[in-house]
Amino acid sequence: VLLASLIECFLILPAHLAHSGADKDKGEGWFRRNFDKGFAYIRDKLFGYLVTKAYQFRYATLALALGLLMTAFGMMSSGRVGFVFFSAPEADNIYANITMTSGSTSSQTQLMLAEMERALIEVEADLTNGRNDLISFSYAVMGTHSSAGNDGQPTGGASDIRAGLMIELITADQRDVRVNEFIVALRNEIQPLPGLERLTVRAPEGGPPGRELDIRIMGDDLERLKAASQEIILIAAAVPGTSDIGDNLNYGAEERIIRVSQQGRSLGFTAQSIGTQVRAALDGAIVRRFPRGDEVVTVRLSRPADEVATDTLSSLRLITPQGNYVSLGDVATIENRLGFSIVRRQDGFREVAIQGELDDDVINTSQARKALESGQFGDFVKDNNIRYRFDGRDQEQGEAFADMASGGVLALLCIYAILAWVFASWTRPFAVMVMIPFGLIGAVVGHYAMGLNLNILSLFALIALSGIVVNNSIILVATIERRMEEFDGPPEQAIIQGTVDRLRPVLLTSMTTIGGLSTLMFETSLQAQFLIPMATTIVFGLAVTTSLVLFLVPATLGIGQDLHRLGRLLSPVWKFFTFSAR
Repeated sequence: VLLASLIECFLILPAHLAHSGADKDKGEGWFRRNFDKGFAYIRDKLFGYLVTKAYQFRYATLALALGLLMTAFGMMSSGRVGFVFFSAPEADNIYANITMTSGSTSSQTQLMLAEMERALIEVEADLTNGRNDLISFSYAVMGTHSSAGNDGQPTGGASDIRAGLMIELITADQRDVRVNEFIVALRNEIQPLPGLERLTVRAPEGGPPGRELDIRIMGDDLERLKAASQEIILIAAAVPGTSDIGDNLNYGAEERIIRVSQQGRSLGFTAQSIGTQVRAALDGAIVRRFPRGDEVVTVRLSRPADEVATDTLSSLRLITPQGNYVSLGDVATIENRLGFSIVRRQDGFREVAIQGELDDDVINTSQARKALESGQFGDFVKDNNIRYRFDGRDQEQGEAFADMASGGVLALLCIYAILAWVFASWTRPFAVMVMIPFGLIGAVVGHYAMGLNLNILSLFALIALSGIVVNNSIILVATIERRMEEFDGPPEQAIIQGTVDRLRPVLLTSMTTIGGLSTLMFETSLQAQFLIPMATTIVFGLAVTTSLVLFLVPATLGIGQDLHRLGRLLSPVWKFFTFSAR
């Protein structure tokens, strides 16, 4: 678009101006004449007076601008303008998943799934006053969770302890009930039945991957990690704005731990020999394989299924190395233990993830991390010497900020290089680039006025805004330099007159951009809401910087003149001390 605008500016616009003709100016209407007269009065009298005062009190002007910038930082740090890493558009899908305790039967899972369906019907009737026109469709699944990735839960182990419910609401623009309101109502309506281990109700979120709250703890002892994760869940659940908090270290099927006793060792048994006979008794033993046609036939010798299901493990008969029969309970000890279905590792260490959701209107990812580390969580991990890290959206946010910092520095260096080349000066570009940080004032004020949170798109827009703000400064500084070459008087007269002359171009440059983006800023479609912070940053940032550039750039140039005069006054002194040192 910028390349096309250059073609229009250099090749097409001159032809349009030539066609207009100078004689047509004589036939201007009354509106044009009155408008020009009124604008000239405002420009030369009112605006000229304000610019003169801003130049005369240039240090106060700079201090005022810096004060506004500090106020913007204060509004961000105090939480008056919050920050959310990514504001996803309104979702239409909801996933409700359940995980029953290990050993639960399929009928128990079906009963819990039926309870979820009952609650769904009840919630829809309550939120629509009996119209039941909120849900487009829904379906239930057994044996797995309804959402992709199973909410970070393991997929191994028994499948009859998991079930899910997928719900699709009508389009967001066609309903008054927001998805978060529906989730809260559904979660409160579902009545937990015996055997329920975990219930999650959440909507998918766009943007970067990962959960909003994701704490990873590392260690070697699984039992200790499980106990620590349960304590951390209780601590995190007490933080306002958190929901659906759980870990991914789930208990699996009950295990039997067989250890060879002293009597068993004296009879010649080892852990391997006992394990081989127990496996053969439970799963059968392959006694022969032989080919038959194009296939291989395997002959397996096994006990009847009813004996395997009813006999106790301790009464299982084993054969000693001497050929005698003994019971397993006589040569080994048997312990029952509830094991874990899946054990995850990261960089060679066992790791447990405690994940949850955050209400962006109450708390964001950075605030949740700060609240946890400065509260009970920080004391708990310190007292118990637990290694931890924050993952998910928090990690993505840190990586994005690091990339944006590198990109922002590169952008500023490119802008400086171009300006230094154009102005043929090492210091003049700073008079143009001094306006870039003040774009944050408009961005913060705009988000506060619109009731929005800053997000990653707002920060992207700040980088784009820096390029737009530079345009106005270039127009102003270039005109001022031309006036300084034409005038023989004091430089302040050229600075003030150049600023007055460029009022109309600066206003036109900003107002056209603001007008074009205002349509997006006031968009009412819920699917476009995540783009509004970007438009708000540019619109309000450009409005504020345009007001500041007309007063701050002349003041900055005046301060530069003061420093130049101070340098000339100090030059003889510097030469004197240099000569004395020699």
